[in-house]
Parts: sequence; structure tokens; C-alpha cells
Amino acid sequence: MAGHATAGLEEKIYFVTGSTDGIGKHTAEKLARLGSRVLVHGRSAEKAETAANDIRAATGSDKVEAFSADLSSLRQTRQLAEDVKKQHPHIDVLINNAGVFATKKQLTEDGFELTWAVNVLAPFLLTALLYSHVRERIVNVSSISAGSKLDFDNLQAEKRFSDHGTYSLSKIAMQAFTKELAERKPASQGPTVNCLDPGTVNTKMLNLGWGPCGMNLRDANHELFLATDPSVKDAHGEYFVSNRKYSMSKQVYEADVRRRLWKMLEEQTGQQFP
Repeated sequence: MAGHATAGLEEKIYFVTGSTDGIGKHTAEKLARLGSRVLVHGRSAEKAETAANDIRAATGSDKVEAFSADLSSLRQTRQLAEDVKKQHPHIDVLINNAGVFATKKQLTEDGFELTWAVNVLAPFLLTALLYSHVRERIVNVSSISAGSKLDFDNLQAEKRFSDHGTYSLSKIAMQAFTKELAERKPASQGPTVNCLDPGTVNTKMLNLGWGPCGMNLRDANHELFLATDPSVKDAHGEYFVSNRKYSMSKQVYEADVRRRLWKMLEEQTGQQFP
């Protein structure tokens, strides 16, 4: 990894959501190999513990902890934040990696469309609840597949559902959330926040939505780079593709659009940032 230095990573705590398989698990394992304490998250306690055990066995690290919550549930997302805070007075880096690609419209227990709930509401809520506890960096996962427009009349697939359209909409929302958080919270007041395209990687999600058209999982190190590399420690409110700064969707640069989305996310989650 270009410019990468492992010094000091043994002291750090990384929390990676959605880390029972795919890029999340790969990133968590890489962090464990670097000697960091890693908080692994899965939808169920069984999945989280299995992944944590896999990572412990693969790395020889005893600094891997399992946490569980179904991120489609606001209640369980809140409980996850409480569980992390109970175990750790601080974390160094939060990686909002968890995501879904839904092939049909489904509503959560809170009445939200599933993709929106997991890919947007959960990271907004979790980040708000943990913001004061994160020392260094927040990494949000967007995608090269991010849409060009936030259709405020169809955020919950109210008018129509399309698997790719709904997913793309959630990923431009993550860009807008990242940019607006950086505008509201300068890096001098808290952790840096950036988002990235994690790479086109042959994961379950990619195969489901696009077929196996990506790179091998072992090469998927963009999340690791943005979470650890000293060369990007001062980046704030940026979007990275292949470890380089990249332009976000054009609409993300419109402050009124970002503020409208932010207000909506506050209302839908019932949560404000500290």
C-alpha cells in the first residue's frame, strides 16, 4: 500500500460494520494483521462471532471482538452504538461498510425501504451516536455506481422500485451526508470524514447485482488505505476512487440539496449530531 506505515496501529481501535464477509471482513482481517484492535459487526451474534473467530484464526490476533445488530432496525442500531460505547470509551476509526443490494422492495420494522434504511439511515444514526467517541477518522462507503440525482420524491421507492436505481440513490446520499458532515464539523473539531468507492470487487453483493465482473477480494484494499494511510490523514469531506480524490456527483456540491437531505435524515432517525 503506497505510503503506508504501520507504526502505532497496534494501539488503535477500528470498528468495521458489515464485516462478516466481503470487503468488510477482508478489511477487518487486514487491520488485525497490522496489530490493531478490531470490532467486527454482523447482523446476528452467530455471524459476528463466526467471523471474529475466522479472523482470530487467520491472524493469530486476540484483539478481535464481535458485535451484532440488524442495521435495518433503528432500535438495534442504537443498541449497537451503546454496546460499543460500553466496551470502549473511544474508538479511533469508524468504517461504515455495511450495505445491502435489495432485489425487491421491502419495508423495515420502522417502515423504511430496506436499502435506504441499511445504506443511509443506519450509518447516519450510528455516526451521530458515536461521533464524540471517534478520535481520528470516519470512512463512509459510497460507490462508483452512485446516482447523479437525489430524487426526493422517490427516496423510499414511493413511486417506483428498481434494484440498481435504489442502490445508486443510497450511494449519492452517502456522498451528500459525508460532504455535509464535513461542512458542519471541521476536522479541527473532531474526526475527519471521507467516503470512497471500495472498488469493483467480486463479493456476494456484486455478483447479485452485476455478476462477477470485478477484482479478487484479496486486492480490495481501498477501505484499508482510507482508514489507515498517513497520506490521507488530513483529507476531509472528500470522495476517493482507487486511493485518489475524485469528484462526487454534481448535485452533492449544492448546499441546499445537502441540507434538505440532512434535515430529512434527522427526522427519519430522530437523531441529531452532538
